[in-house]
Amino acid sequence: MNTTALTSLSQQTRSTQRPHPLLSVMAWDLRRFSASLLFWVQALCFFCLVLFVTWSTRMPGHPFDLANSHGAINGSIAGTSAWGLLTSSLPTGPLLLLVLLLPFVTTDGVTRDLHRRTHELLLTTALPTWAYVWGRYLVGLVMSLGLAGLALGATLGMGLLLHLSIPAYPLPPIGAVLLLWVGMVVPATVLVSSVSFALGTLLPRLTNLVKIGIMVVWIVGAMILPSGLDTTSLPTWYINWDPTSVVTAQGILPQYIADFGNQTRTVTSAAQFQQILLTLENKMPDLGVWFVSHLLLAGVSLVLVLVAALAFKRSREVLN
Repeated sequence: MNTTALTSLSQQTRSTQRPHPLLSVMAWDLRRFSASLLFWVQALCFFCLVLFVTWSTRMPGHPFDLANSHGAINGSIAGTSAWGLLTSSLPTGPLLLLVLLLPFVTTDGVTRDLHRRTHELLLTTALPTWAYVWGRYLVGLVMSLGLAGLALGATLGMGLLLHLSIPAYPLPPIGAVLLLWVGMVVPATVLVSSVSFALGTLLPRLTNLVKIGIMVVWIVGAMILPSGLDTTSLPTWYINWDPTSVVTAQGILPQYIADFGNQTRTVTSAAQFQQILLTLENKMPDLGVWFVSHLLLAGVSLVLVLVAALAFKRSREVLN
């Protein structure tokens, strides 16, 4: 009786100490990412590239020139202000660079084992299929969000450096920048990561085509289509649901321009003009309904991952 009790207790202890299969898969993949020199080189190059882009768009032109009885008055908006990010920096800068990198991080989450011919070893384990697929996806998503955070740090860091080196350059408004990041960059990161992973899982033999296709579609949506649109007559649904956020930014900008025109009608001095410009460029953008729409797009992309997880079949089912 005592031997049976001790054996049962020992088995229960081993069962209790056994890690959750989902956490085990995530731990394996995190170790793989941490040991990959290529991934860290890519992250470093991406960080430096965002720094350069932020520096190059620090002063997007001199778009404001006023002339009155007191003389000519001109000024520029800061590239790391809320207005400046919407004008030139965010959708076609850090966000575009991030999207071009994400397919290479997430598409091969499951198919990597097939390409390396290590999937046969997987078939011999009692690892549940759902834990394998979702674990690989979650690690890819964490890495993708980490890259988005890296881009945010580079943007704010360069903004601080410009503020310290250029006396007239204002500090980046952290609240407004974070709001734009959560509303534009984070949903796009989740969307692209999820679509890349789902298509790569469902089409394991066409992963390179999936990567190229996602990049081409995004470039067309972010660079080609908006350039041929009349910004004064954009449909509301397009502004709110544009996943690239380029058209969304074009829909927000008239709010800033209208406020600027109303407040500078009675400007009498350069100091007053600069104060109005500083206040407006750091103003929190109007969320409207585009914020919720972008989050919904990210949520819908999770459904694609669920479909991929349910459709994924191992060549031989193992006991859980």
